[in-house]
Amino acid sequence: MTPRDEAHRLLASGREADVYLRPDGLLLKRSRTGRDLRQEARLMRHLSAHGIPVPRVRDASGTDLVMEYVPGPRMSQELDAKPWRAGALGRELAELHRCLDDVPAPDFLPGDGRLLHLDLHPGNVVLGPAGPVVVDWANAARGDRKVDVALSWLAIAVAPLRPFKRLARTLMMKSFLAGVDVEVRRAMPAAAAIRLARHARDAAEVDAVNRLVARCSD
Repeated sequence: MTPRDEAHRLLASGREADVYLRPDGLLLKRSRTGRDLRQEARLMRHLSAHGIPVPRVRDASGTDLVMEYVPGPRMSQELDAKPWRAGALGRELAELHRCLDDVPAPDFLPGDGRLLHLDLHPGNVVLGPAGPVVVDWANAARGDRKVDVALSWLAIAVAPLRPFKRLARTLMMKSFLAGVDVEVRRAMPAAAAIRLARHARDAAEVDAVNRLVARCSD
């Protein structure tokens, strides 16, 4: 990091990138792997033009992406702090997927088919002042929309939670599933394969994923 960057405040570190809050109030996402973030910026501009709530992009150059900072808790944090909102949060997540159903997939994304976020879970939704905002489009591609929905279902279903939080998770899943295509069950094997292939998972998560796939096949 350069001397000019030293005033940046680290907000989060993901598997491939760090996110900083700059002194000017903008957010800086910086890849640690050398990945060019200009395509992610291009996609976010495309999404914004089609009415999807994403942070406004200010600049992108190589491994740096500068964007609007959206204040507010992540949906996962809101669920943890206010479990009585589980049903409403599940409905909000389902609505975000329905909005993505109507967005044309740009041809610069890999794959074939419709637009997929591929990591749209409660930790990637910021509950901003104007409503939910979807972040982290690094994995976006084209494919079957039901797989995208199934990945969200998996993320909610297998997240490790304290026992007294599990009821809130169940309520969130029920409200989420009530708002999406019932055929999402058929996409669960493909979604599970994507999740388990991304990086090493512990035995408890692998077992939880496999049990959900089996239930969806019944």
